Amino acid sequence: MTTEPTLEQIQDSISELLRAEEITTLATIDADGFPSASTMHLAGDGLLAYIHTFQYNRKHTQMLNNPKVSYVVSDLPADGYAGRGTTRSLQMQGLATAVTDPDEIQHAVQLSFAQFPWLADTSMYNNIKVPDQGQQVFYRITPTRALWSDHTVRMLWRVLLDFSEDGREITDVQDYKVAIGRKR
Repeated sequence: MTTEPTLEQIQDSISELLRAEEITTLATIDADGFPSASTMHLAGDGLLAYIHTFQYNRKHTQMLNNPKVSYVVSDLPADGYAGRGTTRSLQMQGLATAVTDPDEIQHAVQLSFAQFPWLADTSMYNNIKVPDQGQQVFYRITPTRALWSDHTVRMLWRVLLDFSEDGREITDVQDYKVAIGRKR
């Protein structure tokens, strides 16, 4: 039997995944209460995440109207099904906040350049301004709850996670099967 990871190990693994995987699917809620999903880039800062969008996109309006979001990030094996024992994935729920502080905007830009080498060949972030002065907007996603799946522990190993109010720490880990009322 494999030893279960500690809370600190889970937190480190999630932070590493958020730095290593650049693509996420972000779900927002529209005005009628339906989910709307977009594939986009995500820059990790510990357990916090930053996304970049434009003011004319629907997800911007949706996050302003309802900050509750969810995203999925996965580390999938290159060899597909044969490598399924190395799959790790995160289903995160959180609150999206438009970043308005110029220092935090620059922090999000720096994280993005560090995580996405291709950005150096673009001018995408050359003129980032605070949201009321430009079209580009960064959002910080503060985690509230998550489902963490790590097949390197064992196949189908999953836990439910709760986070501190500032989203920088995991405060509780529950076995998925126990939490949903199933026996192991």
